[in-house]
Amino acid sequence: MRTTSAVIVLLAGGAYAQTITIPYVDGLTQVINVHGSGTTNPQRLFWEAMDLLEGRSKLPLTMTYRGVGSGVGQAEFKGDVTTGFKSYNHFGSGDIPMTSVLYNDIRNSGREMLHVPFALGAISVFHNVPEAELGGAPIDLDACLLAKIFTRQITTWDHPDIKALNPKMTAKGEIKVHRRADGSSSSSGITQYLNGKCPASWVNAAGAPYSTGPTFPSVPGTTPVQGSQGMADAIDTTPNAIGYMDAGHGHEKGFAEIALKNRDGVYLTSKNANIGAAALAVLAANAFPVNATLDFSAVNLYDQAGPTTWPIVLFSYFYLDRNLTSMDALSASVLDYFVKFILSPEGQALAETNWFSKLPAQLLTFSTQALALIQQPVGFITFTTELAATTQQFIGARTHVFSGKRQSWPNYETNVLTDRLTALEAKVAVHDHDDHDEMNCISTWCFTGQRLAGIAVASILIACFSLFIGLIGLCLGLVVFCKNARPRLSEPGMELSTATKNARM
Repeated sequence: MRTTSAVIVLLAGGAYAQTITIPYVDGLTQVINVHGSGTTNPQRLFWEAMDLLEGRSKLPLTMTYRGVGSGVGQAEFKGDVTTGFKSYNHFGSGDIPMTSVLYNDIRNSGREMLHVPFALGAISVFHNVPEAELGGAPIDLDACLLAKIFTRQITTWDHPDIKALNPKMTAKGEIKVHRRADGSSSSSGITQYLNGKCPASWVNAAGAPYSTGPTFPSVPGTTPVQGSQGMADAIDTTPNAIGYMDAGHGHEKGFAEIALKNRDGVYLTSKNANIGAAALAVLAANAFPVNATLDFSAVNLYDQAGPTTWPIVLFSYFYLDRNLTSMDALSASVLDYFVKFILSPEGQALAETNWFSKLPAQLLTFSTQALALIQQPVGFITFTTELAATTQQFIGARTHVFSGKRQSWPNYETNVLTDRLTALEAKVAVHDHDDHDEMNCISTWCFTGQRLAGIAVASILIACFSLFIGLIGLCLGLVVFCKNARPRLSEPGMELSTATKNARM
């Protein structure tokens, strides 16, 4: 954009006002808004990316994302009577595709939507069994045991079926089961997986099957919680608890993870698994839609084959309207850039630091091509990028450029603190694992690990020698005591009485 400015030029003959045009100096007072809502799983990724883009933008920009769960995100994207069945936000997000019913409801309201995958995530099961009771290994569970735990058919950690898989585990407490009360992709993932793998165990006390989907069934004896954070708080504060959430959230909290049995019969945790392998299996089976505008309800990454494949994997999607002609042009422009940023190498790297797996190249191409299907409003502008490592003189200063040369102070401070924390953690690791290189100090005296080991051995030898001398002294003392305690007839006052003598005769 351009502004017209009045510039006063002083000359020898006086002053005069000249109106000139200054290119690429923005006079925009409108704040560009981009807002979304949906699954809590990628909220950290979105918040970080949005903060970066706000700092890199020359235009005033506000971006927000409400982590409310996939179910709420889908409902808000669909809209209601209040919005005329238009989306409440510029985009939605979920780790599950729209059901056929929701997809058709949106189409019947005169809209066409796109599913745009942007990352892969794992749903994991975490617990709060004391480490001392685990027997030195993760808890191994297969789908049927897990189904029986979540349906309260198994209620204690020392149940024979659990002990059969975990013979060294000594835990005996009651299993405190927590479930999401709100609609969520993690509930959808865990319920569909358990029902698909072990339908005979996914039943209530009367033998009727429990439901599957975004809303976890209200199983008697289980505790409902709100959101991923509510689940994290419950696991953290409840001894012997068990619950499910996106793997990244659980690992960030440092929770102990259940080792699940995958399709190939291997017990593994999500940290040791290949999350992307599930997507590659689906692509190889041609089980993925060829167009982003189609019905995605049948897309399923659960229980795919492979020795290192994680059994509960979900795509994370953007939900986007295909027709954006009624959206504010600048908002549509920034939304387009935001989605492309998440799909970019930098965005995919951010996804990995937030415990997601990046998309395979084939799916990155699919998602990028999907954006070309969107009908943009009049005035739409394609924003460009100036990388932090590559200065684009003049171009980088233009209005519609997100420049890596710009950033907010909070983001800068965060990076500095993160670097310092990483360096500190590295030093602590060296200190803990290589005491030969670290100095151990007591008061003002410092010793290497080898010297401390030598001092310790010498101290033990001295202590043993002292104990030996002490035992000898004790024995000698007992001998002397016994001798002194025996009566002696030759000593004055020790003669036997006449009665005593007569008694002995």
